[in-house]
Amino acid sequence: MGIRKIEDEIDLREAMKKKAAELKLKDIQAKAATENFTKEKLQDLARKHGVILALTPELKDEIKELQKKYNIPPSKIITEQITENDVLKRSSKIDHEKLGMLAYQRILMQKEEIGAGLLPLSEVFEIINTGILKGRIEIKDLIKALKTLNRNHVIDDVQELESGTFMIRFFPIEYTTDQVKVIGVAKEKGFISLEDVCIALNWSQDRALQTLTSLEESGIAKFRESLLKGKQWYFPSI
Repeated sequence: MGIRKIEDEIDLREAMKKKAAELKLKDIQAKAATENFTKEKLQDLARKHGVILALTPELKDEIKELQKKYNIPPSKIITEQITENDVLKRSSKIDHEKLGMLAYQRILMQKEEIGAGLLPLSEVFEIINTGILKGRIEIKDLIKALKTLNRNHVIDDVQELESGTFMIRFFPIEYTTDQVKVIGVAKEKGFISLEDVCIALNWSQDRALQTLTSLEESGIAKFRESLLKGKQWYFPSI
């Protein structure tokens, strides 16, 4: 065996060890993020999103109180933390129900960044196409997994827009037809101006502004104004 080949194999083994260590660290961090939920965080989730993470045995009494107070159904009470290993069955087949729950739990962990919890399918795929799942799951697997969650009343909606884009609504927020249309226009760039809406949808400025303002008030859109770009609405979840 040549020296170069030996060096390549050593480098490969080192890279694999480093990757394994990174995945283990991510698993530990994810576990800590869910197990260390305080009573206040549990209540915040229950109040805002109608979900309970029942992963902390010490908070069993508080969990019962929250379920009763906010009338949360059993389907919205998460009692098991899903990992990437749980998604892969023996013979490397995908457990679609667990794949959906993995996505759901990761969205919950990032709820502050995601905002209202309305995401395009492509972004949800990026969130779960990691670690040992990378390259082993496809978009069709995720669609099947999310539709299963929707049927089980875990998430609120899986909606296909006229453009063919799938939008996933993880938390209970109602959208008007006008709001859905504006989101469909904004999906290409992730931001939009008042003029963009008027031109794309052939709307009056009043109708466009009213819809953009309602999306801003619900937390879906963020308003920014600058000298260079003028008034724009950004959609962090798109």
